[in-house]
Amino acid sequence: MSLIHMTTVLNAFLTACGAGMVTFLVFLIKWTVKKMNADDLTMKAVAHDAYFRQCRYLLAKDEITEEELENHNYLYKAYKSQGLNGTGDRLHQIVLEKQVLVNVDPALFNKLP
Repeated sequence: MSLIHMTTVLNAFLTACGAGMVTFLVFLIKWTVKKMNADDLTMKAVAHDAYFRQCRYLLAKDEITEEELENHNYLYKAYKSQGLNGTGDRLHQIVLEKQVLVNVDPALFNKLP
């Protein structure tokens, strides 16, 4: 086998390997993006559910504790960071208007359902 023929075969082999690697990388990137989108939807659903569940709980009460308000604010920030709708903003304002009890033992209050 001549040197020119061997070089041609080697170049063809390396080109095929490179193309296979590029194809694999494209597949891997597409799969990763799809997985990230699914994870994003899951996070939005969890943030939405947790936030609205806690809002229903707090809105049913006449007064809330500092701990409940702090937890509500954490959930609100998570909810808001997901870019969800303005209903949560309105509920947040209503919760902020509740009377806040200070230095109260949280064990005296009902736990979340």
